[in-house]
Amino acid sequence: MAKHIPKDRTGLSLGYRALWRTRYVLYTFFGPATQSGMRDPHYRMRAERLERVNAARAAQGLEPVEDVDPRTR
Repeated sequence: MAKHIPKDRTGLSLGYRALWRTRYVLYTFFGPATQSGMRDPHYRMRAERLERVNAARAAQGLEPVEDVDPRTR
């Protein structure tokens, strides 16, 4: 789950996306070391974003987004 940032932005405001990206980049330079699973801040942020997108898609009656590696398409 949440190996990659979903391309779908359903339910994500412009402000949320800007703040999310800023936090993501700041964690790269100033955050804790990379850890495994949900202890990794990048992984946790991607998982929360995927849940938020899927909740918005469910509210609109759309299928949920799967966490697919875009490099394998």
